Order: sequence, then C-alpha cells, then structure tokens
Amino acid sequence: MSVSKAVLVVLAVGAAATAAIFLNLLLLGNAAAQNDPVGKLSPRANLPAAPSWTVRPEPAQGHDAHDGSDD
Repeated sequence: MSVSKAVLVVLAVGAAATAAIFLNLLLLGNAAAQNDPVGKLSPRANLPAAPSWTVRPEPAQGHDAHDGSDD
C-alpha cells in the first residue's frame, strides 16, 4: 500500500470515529435534556409484613462468618 492510500485510510477512520463520537454526544445531550417523570417513583416501597411462619436465616458463626466466601 502506498503512502497516499495509507493516509486516506487513516483520514477515513479518523473521520468515522469523529462522526461517531459527535453523534453519541448529540444523542446523549438530547436524552439528558428531557425532564419527563417516569412512573410513580418513591423512595419507599409499601410491602406487606412477612407471614408469621416465615423462616429467617441464622447468622453465620465460626469459620465461615467473615471469610468472604459468599462475596
């Protein structure tokens, strides 16, 4: 490949990358500009209490309590 073809390829790739970055920024700017609420969002959920027969897990004790094996 000659030098002029290599320069054209580099310029074409650079132009495509620049266009992609510009369009992404444009789309992100348009999406962030909308301030429409989405549904009824609240910080708390009104969940019913667990039934009395619910079995709760026992806290871990001993060797497995803090070794991070469940992380």
